[in-house]
Amino acid sequence: MSIVPINEQRGSDFDPSLALDLWDPFTDFPFPFPSSISNVFREFNLGSSVNSRLDWRETRNAHILKAALPAFMNEDVLVELQDERVLQISTDSGSFMTKFKLPDNAKIEQLKAFMSNGVLTVTVPKEEPSRPNIRAIEISGED
Repeated sequence: MSIVPINEQRGSDFDPSLALDLWDPFTDFPFPFPSSISNVFREFNLGSSVNSRLDWRETRNAHILKAALPAFMNEDVLVELQDERVLQISTDSGSFMTKFKLPDNAKIEQLKAFMSNGVLTVTVPKEEPSRPNIRAIEISGED
């Protein structure tokens, strides 16, 4: 008994000793494969993404986001601040887009972006943490 299903339509010329002549599970696959797979991806616009690296770092004074966008100039990159403190970075061509929700302690009105040699650096200063108002109270009494 074989654990590999054998296609019965092959007839008597099937030789089980040939390892490459096995059952193909994709013969009745309902989706186009592989000859027209590029057309499917082109239809959904999945094949035009940019390979980039993102790094989010928090320092004592700011949140710093660095995005490597090779082959893009600063006029090709859009940095937008949207509702609900959402920072969106994208390209004019639509081949790259990412969004981040900025933390509550970010000073969004002081957001700055700088691009050099294909690396975008977005700096968002942080609000200084409020220091508790501590007052020493003199203790009176009899000793």
